[in-house]
Amino acid sequence: MRRRALLATAATSLPAVVAGCTSPGGLGGSNAAAEAPTARLELTTIADAKLPTKVLYTVRPAEGNDETAQLFDRILDGGTTTKATRPPLPEQQHIAYQDGVYELAYEVIEKTPATRYSVKVDIVTGSVTEAEAIQFADLPEVDQEEFAAHGLADGDPVGIGTTFLYTDAEREQSVLIPKSEYSYIIWDDGTEAEWVVDDAYDTTLNTYRYTADQVAPAAEYGQQMRERFTFELTDLPDAQREIVKTAITDGPYVVGPDETSSDALVALATRFRGHEQAHGLNEDGKGDLSGTYLVRYQDDVYWTTLVVQRDTLTTTEG
Repeated sequence: MRRRALLATAATSLPAVVAGCTSPGGLGGSNAAAEAPTARLELTTIADAKLPTKVLYTVRPAEGNDETAQLFDRILDGGTTTKATRPPLPEQQHIAYQDGVYELAYEVIEKTPATRYSVKVDIVTGSVTEAEAIQFADLPEVDQEEFAAHGLADGDPVGIGTTFLYTDAEREQSVLIPKSEYSYIIWDDGTEAEWVVDDAYDTTLNTYRYTADQVAPAAEYGQQMRERFTFELTDLPDAQREIVKTAITDGPYVVGPDETSSDALVALATRFRGHEQAHGLNEDGKGDLSGTYLVRYQDDVYWTTLVVQRDTLTTTEG
């Protein structure tokens, strides 16, 4: 039995499969999962250099003012320091970035007491009370910098809630926190916003010193993945071979939620049992039968996604 690839709307109801693990709850733990296809098989050719981004924490190249990529560039350029309340990048973990795979290390070299404030830069619904208003240009530098850090320095957009972070020293310079002297802020172009401070909680602003080691070039890392995880589909009966051909040439091979998997599909899925799913080279491979694999078929290596409902394999091949 041959089933054509279904529309993309059917595929989007599947739980996400990332780095060889299905999303929490598996395939049968929610109403959304109950509507998921009974089974799905997808095979896509992939170059070795692209494999790391499929399984690893990935930093995309800087576009515009992408702070994470800019930080990564500085780390690779001999190491750097950065300030944050939590580590902005993970350590002791393989990370894909551009043409390489790296492992970062950091140490906290300074801790500064700070306070995070829940604030609103809200739309003015009435009229502005002049005595309670301040021009944005007249705000202290520490306040203007917080607005700029959240993309609010130009007064657009307003009507949002966010959090502003101040060290104890910066708090002494501010006119907006902890108890604001003003209820309204006015920009040079006439834009007005209501300023509201809702809540506050103590935190620590850490200074992190980051360094990086290259694990391997991306292509070499991908080659190691291919050599370690790839298994071959060979000697397939005609019905199983037709399923694989459909998955390669027509898009995902999908068995709808109200359909039963054929014996051929059950037998094909069983061939994946016992093979290790693709994952980072410094990670443990875990997960049930559903997941992502590297499969060799007729001399090509495919990034392969197999998703099956838990009761799919109760069918026996006749």
